[in-house]
Amino acid sequence: MRTFKNHLHQALKDKKIARSYEEEYKKLRIAYEVHAAREHLGWTQQQLAKRAGVTQQMISRIENVTTPNISLKTLSLVGKALGLDVGFVQIGRAHV
Repeated sequence: MRTFKNHLHQALKDKKIARSYEEEYKKLRIAYEVHAAREHLGWTQQQLAKRAGVTQQMISRIENVTTPNISLKTLSLVGKALGLDVGFVQIGRAHV
């Protein structure tokens, strides 16, 4: 029986698929981190937006991965409001 993990491993051998997967993974990771931090603080999207100086709709777009390209400035504002720093993570850390 072929599992999803086996299928994914095989599919990621294709460079185009691997590149797309990595891009989507990055977006989902940002969405998860913002949502988790906001929930941990007990804030609504509106409260976070006000503290970050962005709209509630932007917070929703970030958390739901509906904004194709989020600016570094916006991510920095949201991160700062949450007490997080925007930075690089070593490639290959615990995923897949």
